[in-house]
Amino acid sequence: MSKSLGYISFIISILLAGFNISCQSDARNSTRIPPVVKKSHEQWQKDALLSLTELIARGIDTDQNYFKRARIYFEQEQYTEALEDINESIYEQENVSEYFLLRGKIKRELGEIDAALEDAQRAEALQQSSPELYVLLADVLQAKGRFREAVNYLNQAMKMAPYDGSAYYVKGMLQARQGDSLASLSSFQYAMNVNPKLLRAYEQSTIILRKLNDPGQALTINVKAIRRFPNVASLYFERGEIYNAMAKPDTAFFNYQKAVLLKPGYEDALMRVASVGIQLKQYYKAIRALDQLLKTKPKSKEINNMLGFAYEKTGDYTKAVDYYSTALALSPGDQDARYGLYRIRRQENQELYPSYYPDENKSSGYKLLDTSRVKINVIKPRGTTNIRVDSSRKAKIQ
Repeated sequence: MSKSLGYISFIISILLAGFNISCQSDARNSTRIPPVVKKSHEQWQKDALLSLTELIARGIDTDQNYFKRARIYFEQEQYTEALEDINESIYEQENVSEYFLLRGKIKRELGEIDAALEDAQRAEALQQSSPELYVLLADVLQAKGRFREAVNYLNQAMKMAPYDGSAYYVKGMLQARQGDSLASLSSFQYAMNVNPKLLRAYEQSTIILRKLNDPGQALTINVKAIRRFPNVASLYFERGEIYNAMAKPDTAFFNYQKAVLLKPGYEDALMRVASVGIQLKQYYKAIRALDQLLKTKPKSKEINNMLGFAYEKTGDYTKAVDYYSTALALSPGDQDARYGLYRIRRQENQELYPSYYPDENKSSGYKLLDTSRVKINVIKPRGTTNIRVDSSRKAKIQ
């Protein structure tokens, strides 16, 4: 009996101990701080955009919130949206240097060099003195060909931020302008490594390598650029230029078409589609590209001549004559238009007055002479001439 009571008490003590442990575990779990959920940079930007949009809608610190949202759009390479927001910031508050600096950077990316320089100078006048500003000023000044001023600003920027990727891009551009291609390639490579978003560094590296007759390395850089920027038309145009230099017109033609697909008004790419298309006898594709170019340049004798040639090759002589005549009216001494009209007249005359020989147009080789229709005269030998000797004259022979 005493043994059974002891066994029962032992079991009860074990159960009580387990109960106490479970209570302590529950208490600890209830007071434990949950781990912080780490968001990706992309998710953070999405949340920030939602929050800023809500604050703007409520009218809270609108100029600052427009500015913050513009910075996010700029980082996401959505330059049109960024420009709209920063314009709102400047409209609300027009004496903040950071606003003009950001707008200058946006306009530089959009290719508006003069407007970017104006905003950068306004930011400098408002006592802005950051390396970002000096890099921007150096960049737009070198783009305008004002190299001495660009060098001064670049030196200031590199003293303040010696490892800035954008500064090395500007340095590479200045080196390229001075003819130091190898040094410029090294600067562009550093810029791309530090700041992979520098599209212009990829583009300039590719152009320099192609001009140095190194299409293989140029293509390598171009592949990296397209992997990073898959929807930029200029990169496909440059790839077309590389393949054209490698004597691969078919592949080049495909890339020129891709560039036009991404940017329908891309004039350089349209001209390449036309010229390479004519070379490959893709006349109808060339005509479509030339029609688009003619809308913006109706008085171009070159485009009219190319259209005339393309229509001539398709057999549409009426349209070919129209375009050749327009080119000749634009430039009365143009030989291409004159030769085009001459070829068409000759071809039309051949069709109007067929050859006497019915099989002439079928033969692709040399024509044989029909001797049965040629009168042959027999060649007679010349007669001999008898020269009489004057015997009254005596020749004195010594």
